[in-house]
Amino acid sequence: MAGADTRHTLTLGFEGALKKVSVATPPGEPRPWDADTKTQVVGEAVPRVDGHLKTSGAAKYTHDINLPDMQHALVLRSPHACAVIKSIDIKAAENAPGVSACVALAKASDRVLFVGQDVAAVAAATPEAAREALARIQVEYEKQPFVVALEKAMQDDAPLVHTTAVKERRTEGDEPGAGGGAKARGNIRPAPSMKKGDAKRGLRQAKVTHEAVYTTQVHTHTALETHSIVVRWDDAKQARMTVWCSTQSIFSVRGEMAEMFGLKPQDVHVITNFLGGGFGAKFGASAPGSRLGFIAGELARLSKKPVSLLLDRREEHTCTGNRPDSHQRVTLGATEGGALTAIHVVGHGSAGIGTGAGIGRNAFGIYTKCPNILVESADVFTHAGPGTAFRAPGHPQGAFGIESALNELAAKLGLDPLELRIAHNEHPVRRRQFELGRDAFQWADKRRRAADQRGRNTRMRTGVGVAASIWGDFGRAKAASVTVTVTPNGGVEVRNGVQDIGTGIGTVMAQVAAEVLRRPLSTVTVKIGDSELGSSVGSGGSQTTSSVTPAVRNAAEQVKARLIALAAEALEAPAAKITWGEGGVASARKGKSIEFAALCKKIKGESISESATRPQTYGSHPMKFLGSPLYQIAGVQFAEVEVDTWTGVARARKVLAIHDCGRVMNELTLRSQINGGVILGTGYALMEQRVMDGRSGVMLNANLESYKCLGARDVPEIEVLLTEVHVGNNSTGAVGIGEPATIPTAAAIAGAVMDAIGAPVRALPITPDRVLTALGATS
Repeated sequence: MAGADTRHTLTLGFEGALKKVSVATPPGEPRPWDADTKTQVVGEAVPRVDGHLKTSGAAKYTHDINLPDMQHALVLRSPHACAVIKSIDIKAAENAPGVSACVALAKASDRVLFVGQDVAAVAAATPEAAREALARIQVEYEKQPFVVALEKAMQDDAPLVHTTAVKERRTEGDEPGAGGGAKARGNIRPAPSMKKGDAKRGLRQAKVTHEAVYTTQVHTHTALETHSIVVRWDDAKQARMTVWCSTQSIFSVRGEMAEMFGLKPQDVHVITNFLGGGFGAKFGASAPGSRLGFIAGELARLSKKPVSLLLDRREEHTCTGNRPDSHQRVTLGATEGGALTAIHVVGHGSAGIGTGAGIGRNAFGIYTKCPNILVESADVFTHAGPGTAFRAPGHPQGAFGIESALNELAAKLGLDPLELRIAHNEHPVRRRQFELGRDAFQWADKRRRAADQRGRNTRMRTGVGVAASIWGDFGRAKAASVTVTVTPNGGVEVRNGVQDIGTGIGTVMAQVAAEVLRRPLSTVTVKIGDSELGSSVGSGGSQTTSSVTPAVRNAAEQVKARLIALAAEALEAPAAKITWGEGGVASARKGKSIEFAALCKKIKGESISESATRPQTYGSHPMKFLGSPLYQIAGVQFAEVEVDTWTGVARARKVLAIHDCGRVMNELTLRSQINGGVILGTGYALMEQRVMDGRSGVMLNANLESYKCLGARDVPEIEVLLTEVHVGNNSTGAVGIGEPATIPTAAAIAGAVMDAIGAPVRALPITPDRVLTALGATS
């Protein structure tokens, strides 16, 4: 029979708002770290333990894998946005010089739905030979009508994208609890709505209303390392395989490959030692719009040789996923005094041939003092590559819509837009963040300066804006099994099959083990990135740190308990009387002690080793995530821009990012994560957009020259303020930061542009032509 839960009185909350809270933990769970816990290694700004490998070039990515007799795969992709394949012939390619295998990925009568869809693939001794073979494949297409624009796809007479029901593709990068949808009507597939009160009645009661349409663009992932996979069958019977993959989820790759090829999961060995970026598109062995795992595995099976499939930049843009666009009609109602009476959002977005074009929970979950809220959304299918999870799916779009509308409503009411937000937010941490930013950013002074510049009609103008984020603590129970081992020579090793997508999870794992065992960080070795090192979670949805670090602590605490028992035997004292001190020195009463190195020498056998997971989340102080038992992560960002009113060029000058991620695990990697989120959001606000040719269905800027990402000179000054919150959610108190850090950036920048020029720009990206148009509307 399982033991009873243990109840702890913990000090939870944040600076200035700490309180005693009773929290029940499962049997065997250590007392959670709280505000009274003073850590020495955890929380410090520790450089990444693998940093030297990356800076020296020693780190090996999937693109660097080079096996004996390895073949190079290329994929023939559809040149048409919609067509029926009349015939396909791969014989000439099979007989081409250097070709070891060829496979058709479509057959006669199949309908291709976007430019870039898989048609056939070859493997050859060199990339050049593979390219030559692709050119020999004969495919006859019958072109059909297509549509790539969101608004046109919504029309009753638009070409139908799907003729059968669409299966929703969800990954660990998607927000838990989101998604789903009703049967499509034409190209429109309604999604579940979010409702509180009666928004229509609230609008009727309003004395002041605002209604406008806000649009956002398709945003491609553009990771530096493109999707890539290398597959090697490891025995003559082809019953085992090794896979090197650029992935955010080693175990989803393992599961997918095992299912596709009829193998046991344990017979698929997946390795991701290093990953060159992943923002939601790299879950599973395949990309959202390309069967990469099957292609590489099948070509390797046919050729009986290892096969490497590395996508080029055009393929990465067109068939590996993107952030869907959005068209949001936002209607707000308020009293004359500025109390919101209703929020109503109707959103449509296109994930191409895929699903998941939502608008997040911003309008529904942040300004909750509004009594009547209705958020409706729908997928709109188009003949374009499928969208997928992209760092806070739906939320940056939704933030832009609701936050821009609030700015315009505040202007109508003659209110400060920051005060309007504070008045309708119920999260105590977010309120503190708004107040901190108001002072640290010199909000009132900068708004007065912007008003003065507008009044004098200066050429160069500045403005400020603010926006908020919402996300949940989605750490997963029993998903990550971590093993901590101490050897007789005093070495400490931490093992888990998690992948590091560039955020430094391996370093944080080492810090947690060093903290528990009171050992120098330099003595802790971390092994990750391999499916044989223990099950783990995917790196998406801000779940990695809160899933893995509690398992590290729990395993390390079990190891420490065994070492204490060993010390008790050596010191001839009861285990309860042994104290564990700095450096791992075990002490008993009367001054008796034993050094860590001497204690380890008494280990019987090869090592002391313990494995552990983490239980379900058991705390959510001080505020839950939309009625769930999980903690609601708060964050706000303030932005300052400079606008040239003659050219329309808007430049982000500064962003103040104020964020909560529970207990800070590593201040250096945490700040790096937030910086990255702000940079991504700034590019989304001002530059990045997919450009499609409506006549051909081709993406016109599928490269890094015409698809404009933020450059070094475009990056604003970024200041980060951390509001550490002790949540009582798991044994380390960790929650995530990857998603919250990018949600509000574009919305805050848009608000700053409005403040600078005195008119809203209701579409992203905020390009010079749109700024000049907005200025013209006010002249």
